[in-house]
Amino acid sequence: MAYDFGANTLGIKNPFKTEGLIKTIAGLAICIMGIFPLLDVAEALQVDMVKAWLNAALGLILLTWGFRHLGIGLFQLFKYFVGRSVPTSLAYNFNPSEKENAQAEKNSTAYDNEELESMLMGRKNTTFVEPIGWVSRLIHSVLPKLVFLPYPMRNFVQELGGLVLSSFTALIAFAIAYFISLSGLVGQSGQYIVPILSLLLLIYLTVLWRSTANSLTNYKNRSLHAKGAASLAKLITIAILVPVAIGYLFSQIDPRNLQDITALFDGAAAFSAWFNLILFLLLSGGVIGISAILLKERFKLVTPVTEVSEYRENLQESVHPNEIFINIENIVLANRRYKEIPNRVYQDFDPKLQEQSQGKGSFKGKLLIETQPELADINYSKSFKTTRLLASIAAQVLVVIAALLVIRLFGTGYDLYASAQELLPKLEYANDETVGTIFYQLSDLLASFLVTLFSWQAVSAAGKILANGSRLFWAEIHFSSLLMWMKTEGTYTESKISTGMSIHDSTRSENVVVRSSITPWILSSRIRTSTFATSGTQNLEMPRYILELTKNSGELNTIIDEIKGFLKNREAIASIQNEGDLKNAETIYQVNQQSRVQFNEVNPAQQEKLTEEAAGYLRQQEALEQNESRANNQADNSNNSNEEKSGEKNRENKSN
Repeated sequence: MAYDFGANTLGIKNPFKTEGLIKTIAGLAICIMGIFPLLDVAEALQVDMVKAWLNAALGLILLTWGFRHLGIGLFQLFKYFVGRSVPTSLAYNFNPSEKENAQAEKNSTAYDNEELESMLMGRKNTTFVEPIGWVSRLIHSVLPKLVFLPYPMRNFVQELGGLVLSSFTALIAFAIAYFISLSGLVGQSGQYIVPILSLLLLIYLTVLWRSTANSLTNYKNRSLHAKGAASLAKLITIAILVPVAIGYLFSQIDPRNLQDITALFDGAAAFSAWFNLILFLLLSGGVIGISAILLKERFKLVTPVTEVSEYRENLQESVHPNEIFINIENIVLANRRYKEIPNRVYQDFDPKLQEQSQGKGSFKGKLLIETQPELADINYSKSFKTTRLLASIAAQVLVVIAALLVIRLFGTGYDLYASAQELLPKLEYANDETVGTIFYQLSDLLASFLVTLFSWQAVSAAGKILANGSRLFWAEIHFSSLLMWMKTEGTYTESKISTGMSIHDSTRSENVVVRSSITPWILSSRIRTSTFATSGTQNLEMPRYILELTKNSGELNTIIDEIKGFLKNREAIASIQNEGDLKNAETIYQVNQQSRVQFNEVNPAQQEKLTEEAAGYLRQQEALEQNESRANNQADNSNNSNEEKSGEKNRENKSN
């Protein structure tokens, strides 16, 4: 959508300044962290080339990450450019002056004109659709008011709820596999299956959290996501089959090799997933707790009203049907423009007149229009604003902690590499006890590396989920506008009205009057809509959702009064408005008056004689006209008879 500048702005301010400031500080902190590894590169080159390259790679990664984060934060602090064409229309806009914007936003509209007409006619809101899927229905049953929120918020809650259910199911599956492994159902290999299952569990949770975080980045949601329970059932099935499969593989190993493997595992430091599982649980609790407070406060603003004002009547007026449509669209509704911005036309009037014989006919037309949406205040409570601020701060703190974990990850990775370079050559001449010690040291470092790796992924994903979730509550903007649907049907007849027909009048007015029987049906509502802003060139071009339809009887009555006032003030007889014509008509009137005076000065006998002569002249003219019409009729009859006689002769000749 183009940036349509106008001095009279819409008054929409940048909603992301606070979040942008917090993100800028976090990005600056990550950049500072990235400088220190680069400063150690020169010193590390004298000791170990690998360490120097790792420091260089770590510094480059942190600086790239930090500058990107800093750039996003600064971008949110920049001036928020809002033109006069925002926000997005509810449906395709047929207004001729908005063709370019209509083409640009046609893929972002949330409804069509038929759906909007159905909403007004049926007193319903199709935005509040039924949840799809077992998990979605469970979440909406626990949170009944969730159905009245816009799609991005509903999808956020569904994704978060699905994440919690999947994580909880994964823990149950791990508990089942743990019981199967240690109960002896899979043989002696049970004690070695638990670390493998722990690693698989952490990999699954990491992938689950990362996918959830990525799914929350799309604000251009025009539909509700489906959330089923098929994946949960598959997870339980896998938890039962994996231990059995691993146990079967162990049973196929040669017993002599199995003893060596057993001795090797016994001397190794077993990988424990408890720290990472507890971390996942703590992060889940924090994200859920903050999101629950924000949702609770947002639920207080839910008022799912679907009320519509209606007007139906039959009017008998002397007006052409086209004049009705022109007045409503170009005057009545144009007077309701907000800051002189063109209205959004979702269904053009396009009146259809069906003319019949003898000046009669019928007409019909429809109109669906919305005035320019004006910014509406959202009455957030103090606790909501405080929680939203804390959520953004917590999200950026987690991002900084994730950066610190990356530094630690590089450190443990280098320690593992250095130890492997030092200890692996000793295995060639080491005894069994030394081999066990070396293997224990390496496995301990590997376990520390894995713990750091999964901790980094968990903290990073939690920060991204919390940042995207809290951003929804910063980005929501409400608008208020008038949505009106009108259908006009009726019939019309034409008749003539003539004035100034006196024998002494020299000027007269003859007018064709159209008498219309009009049956208007008007549905009107003051709607409240919601959209989610972003930073960039498409800052307010996201889909806009209808949340409330409120009666506006006073506004509708004003519209009806203006229409009726227009109909009453219509003039059926043409008059003279030009001053020159008025003077000429006055001169002719004076001449007529003078002729009447002269006529009255004549004696009564002469007046009677002149009147009789005038009347005789009129009768003579009428007789001449009648004789001419009779002669014409006789000529037509004679022509017809001659044609018939000639036709009979032709037929006789043909028969002969």
